[in-house]
Amino acid sequence: MEPSVKAWMTGDPVALAADVSALEALELMVDRSIRHLPVVDGERRVIGVVTLDDLRAALPGPLGLRTPVAPAQRSAALEWTVADVMTHAPLTVAEEAGLADAAERMAEARVGCLPVVTADGGLAGMLTETDLLHALATLLWTQSCRAPRDKEPLDALVTELRMERDRLARRLEEGPRSLDGPARRRLAALERALERAGRSALGACERCGGRIALARLRALPGTTLCVRCARTGEA
Repeated sequence: MEPSVKAWMTGDPVALAADVSALEALELMVDRSIRHLPVVDGERRVIGVVTLDDLRAALPGPLGLRTPVAPAQRSAALEWTVADVMTHAPLTVAEEAGLADAAERMAEARVGCLPVVTADGGLAGMLTETDLLHALATLLWTQSCRAPRDKEPLDALVTELRMERDRLARRLEEGPRSLDGPARRRLAALERALERAGRSALGACERCGGRIALARLRALPGTTLCVRCARTGEA
């Protein structure tokens, strides 16, 4: 299954109104070390994108995220609004779209980000070059783990989990009180993990398709999400 934009985008991004000063956009970029900001209307529908390159074109002198904003740049930025410097009606992508399609659109348009929108045009997130690099690294790692030379560590983990499952199952046979609550939950998690292993699904994140680290599987055998997707779900 192709990874979706929603699985890899930066969710709930900071957004600006078009009538705020360019200085506010610049200060946000410097403060948060980001190079792209979506611009939205009163109903949080995407109407533009302002980038660090847009500000560089409008303001004097060199401009970067790691250098202090010069007084002349600050004064000049107050004379511009975001609407003056932003890209109007930018390319967007639906959150259900495939990641490969979004990457191809970014490459063809030579843009560093795509606002991600919901079905009604509302802002859902931002897909940036950094997000794509994270996705590429994870997917390449997943492919390498599926290669024959990398199958042994996962096979060894499955054997380890099966031995632990069998040990707990034997204890349970001794009587209903032989296992406490945590041990019973661990046994149930081991059963789920081994069932996934039987379908060759153990170790693959069910949300993004990426690799779940062996250490995470060992600690939480019942998990079906990688660390990144689990954290996204908690946010």
